[in-house]
Amino acid sequence: MFDAIMKRGLATLGLLALAAPAAAQFGGPPPPPNTGVPVYTRLTGAQAGGSFTGVIDPPKGQFCYIMNVTGTNAPTAASINGDNGASVLSLGALSGNSSGGCQPIAADLAAAILANPSAYYVSVPTAVGAIQGRLSK
Repeated sequence: MFDAIMKRGLATLGLLALAAPAAAQFGGPPPPPNTGVPVYTRLTGAQAGGSFTGVIDPPKGQFCYIMNVTGTNAPTAASINGDNGASVLSLGALSGNSSGGCQPIAADLAAAILANPSAYYVSVPTAVGAIQGRLSK
């Protein structure tokens, strides 16, 4: 009889041990609110194209993006440019036709892009010519 009680007790403890981590996944404080604002564009060029999605997070001072390029070998650079053609934010080194990353962004630039995204465009130089696209929300 003692063996039966021990087996039941151990089985119950085993089930509780398995259930506790699963229950913990749904507990705890809620995640922080998402403060990022998405911007996106379709990239076009004579022989290449692609898509670009960025998220500007002013409270964090961060610009994160993901980009896919087709019709060319892996591009090596990309930037956000203003209407005058000058680069306002380098997106750093790219790692293939599908790239992404995060860059710090100044508060005034983040506010300017969010206020008027079409005044800025993504530029990606490639072996077959630059591909570009105007930002929008």
